[in-house]
Amino acid sequence: MPGINHPCPHCGAELWGGPPRGGSCPGRTPGCPYEGVAYAALRAGHDAIYFGAWRRMDANDLEIRRGYHGIGRHLDAIGRELAGHDLPAAARDLNEAIKAHRAADPRGEAPDALRLMDNALSYSHRAIDDLLHEKGLPAHQPMDFSEWYDVAEVPFRDEW
Repeated sequence: MPGINHPCPHCGAELWGGPPRGGSCPGRTPGCPYEGVAYAALRAGHDAIYFGAWRRMDANDLEIRRGYHGIGRHLDAIGRELAGHDLPAAARDLNEAIKAHRAADPRGEAPDALRLMDNALSYSHRAIDDLLHEKGLPAHQPMDFSEWYDVAEVPFRDEW
């Protein structure tokens, strides 16, 4: 089923193809790859942005703006989750993400907008990992979910 995309009925992530390792019966909606993991919606939100079109080398302005706004919504979701926790490290990571996101606004004259957007996403990842650490769980690994996304290569693998 490569090339066919569908939203996950559980977490809303835009997924591609069928379940790579089982998960659902043929002809039915694939299961959620994030089902049963802590902070599933935050992880799915992060990965949808991490594997998003804005990170391709040939991304157009619309894809970059969509990525920027997706990061903003993701940071809002993390902020709502963190409101119920006393985690200073996660709050610091979220604040750093928000600062990078504001500086990255692609409508402005930020020459490093993509780098700043990537920094915002990296700090958001750290905040999610802080939440997971509080529960004694391992850090989130986006590459564990890469088969569910339309990924040709690992984005921004090279150094800035």
